[in-house]
This record gives sequence, structure tokens and C-alpha cells, in this order.
Amino acid sequence: MNIFIIARGYPSKQDPTWGCFEKDQAEALNSLGHQVTILSVDTRFRFYWRKLGIQCAMHNNIATFNIFLMPYALLFFLPKKIKEWFYAWQLEILYKRATLQNGTPDVIYSHYLNNTLKAIPLRKKHNIPIVAMEHWSQMAYSPIPKNTISTAKRVYASIDQLLTVSSALKNNIEQQIGVDSIVVPNMVGKEFHYAKQNKTERKTIQLITTGRLIPEKHFDMLIQAIANISSLPLKLIIIGNGSEKNRLKNLVNELQLENKVQLIGHKSKQEIVALLQKSDIFVLPSQSETFGVAYIEALACGLPIIATDCGGPRDFVNNNNGLLIPKNNQQAIEQAIIQMSNNLSLYDNKAIAEDCQNRFASNNVAKLITQILEQTIKAKP
Repeated sequence: MNIFIIARGYPSKQDPTWGCFEKDQAEALNSLGHQVTILSVDTRFRFYWRKLGIQCAMHNNIATFNIFLMPYALLFFLPKKIKEWFYAWQLEILYKRATLQNGTPDVIYSHYLNNTLKAIPLRKKHNIPIVAMEHWSQMAYSPIPKNTISTAKRVYASIDQLLTVSSALKNNIEQQIGVDSIVVPNMVGKEFHYAKQNKTERKTIQLITTGRLIPEKHFDMLIQAIANISSLPLKLIIIGNGSEKNRLKNLVNELQLENKVQLIGHKSKQEIVALLQKSDIFVLPSQSETFGVAYIEALACGLPIIATDCGGPRDFVNNNNGLLIPKNNQQAIEQAIIQMSNNLSLYDNKAIAEDCQNRFASNNVAKLITQILEQTIKAKP
């Protein structure tokens, strides 16, 4: 198949996570023999320089076409239809450039509602089927904002197939928007794997967590839990950057946890893997997750996890690999940490990793996506 992926962008040194889901799926599909091209319209407002116009590149056999003319925020006062036309026009320019190089696609595979909105005119003009993957966090809200529901109803009615990354997201969209979808989970990268570590000589129990440092992740509750649990020799490593960084650092200082809690900022995937493999427990008390890739990355390294009942984790947390606890519950976080710390020997780290790879390995997920794309192409008149 010749697949055009409509993405947010492509990861870079400045934005290492921007478009990472799309990149991983593009490479997995390419490994199955498909020709994959990524198109992206950059609409972000950022305080650093980006080249104006179209940027073309090759990354791991994936052709990428990105266009940046101006941030969406600068068009705030323009009518909605004009803004939609402007960004659809940019995507049309990329589409023409990409087809000259890589030929006409068999299918357009779009990620996130706003990108799918931009792609609808391509379907109408070129009669190319669209499969949309939804993992936008706003679609997991209860209730979903009214303006988002209005856009989603219009967009989902104009595509050929909707995919969602978890059962919770599927159910939320079906209940609030009335559209059915197929669940296709996020994939875990090959770099996340189990490696037996000698942890017997260590005197502490090492907890680890990763994610953007934003209020919705509730890292403050996790830090408070470390302060409140005095009966266990705990150490916590927090990986990530974000708006909450200074507040969390101040909280660590206030609670005098400098020797127990480390905020170590952004790390590469290889560095994260090494830290996960040396840790004992992964815990993330998130408020909402459409899926929760950070959890399965930890599982792939063999760690038992503590997750909140916040959507996506319901699909993969079980008695063999972790604990699912209520959201926004300080006591539940502390009890789960104590329970898991006292029963680490009951968790089979290697079995946890193998089960995760069987369910979420990139090759397996890519095969499922391929099957859906092929069925959609055959069904298109």
C-alpha cells in the first residue's frame, strides 16, 4: 500500500515527542513493506525560529513533508470557515508535492481530530479513503466540550473508518457523539525491553514515573505520598519537563525530600529504558489517559505498574502486572505503593514484559492497522 499519514509533525531535537506516535506507526507500517509518507501542517505558536514554507526530508525510509506559514493563534479573529480553509489549502499543497514524489496514495491515515478536519477536502477532491485514528485527550473528557462535539460529528461523518486507542475512548465517543469505532492500541517501541537486573544489594525501593509535568498527571500527590510513607525506604525518579516543574521542585524542598525524590528532566528513549530497567515500580496517578503509553513502556521493561482508573489503563492493567486505583485519591496512592512494595516478589518481571510485547509490539499493531486499511480501501466505491 501507498499510505499518506496526516500527522502533527515529526520529532526533532527541539520537540522530541512532537509526532512521536505517528512516527512510530509510520516506521512499523514501512517495516511491513508499505510505502509511507508523512504530511504535517505546523499551526503551533512557539518562541523559537522555524523555517517558513515547505520542509522535505527522509527519516528511516519515511518521506516527511511539513509546512509552516503562521501560527493558528494569529488567525483568532477570523471566521472558523476561513481558518479551516487556510489549513486545508496548506495540506493540499503538501499533498500535491508528495504525490509528485511518491505517487497517489491508496489511503489517507490521519491522527487526531484537527488533522482529520484538514484532510476532509482531500477525500472529497481526490476520492481517497480516510481512516482516522483518535487519541486526542479532549475526546476523553466527560463531558466533551460542545464545540468539539460539533466538529467531531461533522468530521467523523465524512471519513471511512474511525479508530480509537482504547475501549474507554471508544465508549466515550460512542456515548457522546454517537459514532462507533475500532480499538487499535498504541504500540510500544522495540527499545523498551526486559533486562534482568541485580537489585538485591540495593537498600531502597526505586519508584519511577514519566510524563509531562502538568497538573493532570498529579505528580504532586505522588511526591506527597513519598513524604507520608515513612515505613519503607523509597526513592522516586520523575522524568519529564513541563509547566509544573518549578512548583514540584519547591514541593520537594518544602517536604525535605531532596534525598528521596529526583526530578531529572527530559531524557532520551535509551536513557528512559535504562532507568526503567533499574527500577522496581512504575507509578503514574494521572487524571485522564486516552491510552497511556508510559505505562506499557514500563510493562515492556518488566515493571509492575500502579495506574489510576483514568480510561486507557483499564485495557491492560490486571492482577499479574499491577494495581488499578481510583483517581484523585491520596490514600489510595499510598496504600498501593505500600502493598506493591511489600509484595514485589509476587510479580514475574519477565512474564510481565513478554505479555506486553505480545499485545503491543509494533509489528503486531502494524499488522492490525494494515488489515483495517486494506478493508477500507476495498470498501471504497
